[in-house]
Amino acid sequence: MTLPATHPPLQTPWSWLRSLAARLIDADGPEARRFENLIMALIAVSMASVGLELIPHLPTWVSSALYAVELVVVAIFSFEYLLRFIAAKSKLAFVFSFYGLIDLLAIAPFFLAGLDLRFLRVLRMLRLLRLLKVQRRVLENTVTERTRELALQNAVLEKAQAQLREELNVARALQSAILPATFPVRAGFEGAARMTPATTMGGDFYDYIELPDGRIGIVMADVSGKGVPAAFFMAVSRTNLRETARHHADPGACLVRTNDVLCTQNPMDLFVTVFYCILDPHTGELRYANGGHNPPYILRAAGTVETLDGAGGLVLGVIPGIQYPDHTVQLQRGDRLVLFTDGVTEAFNPADEAYGVERLIAEIKAHGQGPSAALVERICGSIATFAGTAPQSDDITLTVLSWGPQ
Repeated sequence: MTLPATHPPLQTPWSWLRSLAARLIDADGPEARRFENLIMALIAVSMASVGLELIPHLPTWVSSALYAVELVVVAIFSFEYLLRFIAAKSKLAFVFSFYGLIDLLAIAPFFLAGLDLRFLRVLRMLRLLRLLKVQRRVLENTVTERTRELALQNAVLEKAQAQLREELNVARALQSAILPATFPVRAGFEGAARMTPATTMGGDFYDYIELPDGRIGIVMADVSGKGVPAAFFMAVSRTNLRETARHHADPGACLVRTNDVLCTQNPMDLFVTVFYCILDPHTGELRYANGGHNPPYILRAAGTVETLDGAGGLVLGVIPGIQYPDHTVQLQRGDRLVLFTDGVTEAFNPADEAYGVERLIAEIKAHGQGPSAALVERICGSIATFAGTAPQSDDITLTVLSWGPQ
């Protein structure tokens, strides 16, 4: 059985006008934009017609042509006014609104011409205000579109930034993971350390290296700069130093070789300061070499503080062939070795005052007799209290080692 063909219901004139108003007035598609352009063109034509009518003694055919143009313009404007009236949510508010009145007065002279109110013809100049109205609407639509595009771009940017933050957090976790969490277990010997980067990733690092002959290499280093470049150079420096340390018994020779290698692996022209010492856990002998780093302190069991300020060499990674002299110091039972980067002494408070070596030495003397971890915690807490609300300007790294604790 063949079903009868169905046809869409016929639209009433009112429903057709509502549909047309929705497409040409309320919408922001191609049809609406073309309609806006048509209105702007007709306003320009109308203004030209008004100007020509002011010329005296026009030929009859010109006056007839101008009247025909006016007839078409008014018909389209009247139709547009009807569509805007239909599209308006509040009809009364539209009629008495400023631009609603402008729309009405712009076409009123034509319909009132039969009353011989010739002075009303000047109201046709109000179509210039209609042009401003259309331009305002176009501008508003443009602003709305650009705002929407900007919101989309901001959303994409925020997503990219969130992904970057997540990747940097992973990189920071990996960087922290490569630093030793504990000191090598030795009888009568213990140590603790902490590294707090100023940005997501840091350039400071410390290390404990177990050497083939049973001695322990201890490193405190600070790469120039901050952020990702410093973190990459930190990883390169640490890897080269660890590898070189296993083949050089003297700390000075180890730094010489590490410096030469870093000079060939430094495309960003960074550098690193390094204090490298080798401790014999059986005898307490400490041999060290310094590559441009802050000299560490020794807190003697008697309570005095000494500086390991023997002659050193330049920073690593800049000039090959630099020599780094070796030095030796003897640790006694109960002595503590404090190694740090300049982020400790150069931490600033809101008054732009540096923490300084005097405060550091005072903390070492006052709280250096307990466990190494307790002294690390105490110094870091003292720096945080001193800095207060001031932003951290540099990585803060600290290591405390105790030999033969009492």
